[in-house]
Amino acid sequence: MAKIVALLESGISTAEKMAAENKASLRQTYRDIAALKAIGMPIEGEAGLGYALRVRKGAGLSHG
Repeated sequence: MAKIVALLESGISTAEKMAAENKASLRQTYRDIAALKAIGMPIEGEAGLGYALRVRKGAGLSHG
């Protein structure tokens, strides 16, 4: 899932691109995105465009 977060941090990414980068199925990628959202990762998706991290003013991601 770390690769998904890294791709999202670099900008909008499609599920297909994330799956290819992770050498995972598209279905698994959608599950990973859902799991990240469930733990509070601010991921937004729009059909035809892809996914992106929603940036909240004053918020940062911890890489610890």
